[in-house]
Amino acid sequence: MSIYNNFWVRVSKEQSSFTKKEKILINYITANSQNMNNVTISALSKANNVGYSVVYNLIKKLGFSGYHEFIINIAAEENTYKALNQEFFGEYSILKETYRRLLDLNDATIDYQKLQKFIFWINKNQQSTIYVTGVGQSALGAEDLAGKLHRLGLKAFCLNKDDDSLLIHCSVLQKNDILVVFSLSGKTEVIRRAVQIAKDNQAVVVAITSQEKSILNDYADWIFTIISSGLYEEKEVLISPLFAMAYFNDLIVTYFLKLPEKEWYLNNHLKANKVIKKIS
Repeated sequence: MSIYNNFWVRVSKEQSSFTKKEKILINYITANSQNMNNVTISALSKANNVGYSVVYNLIKKLGFSGYHEFIINIAAEENTYKALNQEFFGEYSILKETYRRLLDLNDATIDYQKLQKFIFWINKNQQSTIYVTGVGQSALGAEDLAGKLHRLGLKAFCLNKDDDSLLIHCSVLQKNDILVVFSLSGKTEVIRRAVQIAKDNQAVVVAITSQEKSILNDYADWIFTIISSGLYEEKEVLISPLFAMAYFNDLIVTYFLKLPEKEWYLNNHLKANKVIKKIS
């Protein structure tokens, strides 16, 4: 079974479209995933007090050919990720297992070819000014990325202030300026307004979101989908949304360090670190 097409990847991509009853099924499967291989459709329906039609609608929505493929996919994924982790990691298995799964889900979701092309494009436009922003929890990812890009020697700045200041900054963006927005929900109103204003000023818009079907798609020149920790809110662990954003940001840095100009970026990073050490 390929991790690029497993149950949890499919759920992550469609998470905004499920009905209440479908979410009940998903939560049940997540909680009992290690024991799903022998569960019949009758038992699954009865355990969750839903009709067969709800199960079949979920199967169809996730793109499985039938219940047999649906169950085999879940069982195979669990055999891959859970069995050995539980024994090896002991009392910390749930947390580490969740980290592992989130990393695998992101690897299955992130378009690496497009990300590489994006880094090539940024490298060719080093003189452009990059503004990074996000609201709420997404602001954590914005601050992290702006700092990383700045240390590499790029003109990167974080715009995480109040809403009015963000919109004012976007109103003075110019052609060739770059606005990078983090919006895990993909529907934050002030972010939507910000990217709309930026596009009107001919700035390049880059969106990083957890929703494939987002209003940001209408404005973004580059859009990247990541998987945050929303799937695990009902479980025994609560993972910071920064986890997925930090992973994506580190991937960006890693791609910069694969460029022919690697030494230039590394030298800038070393200089920045020396200054920070002197200050601290």
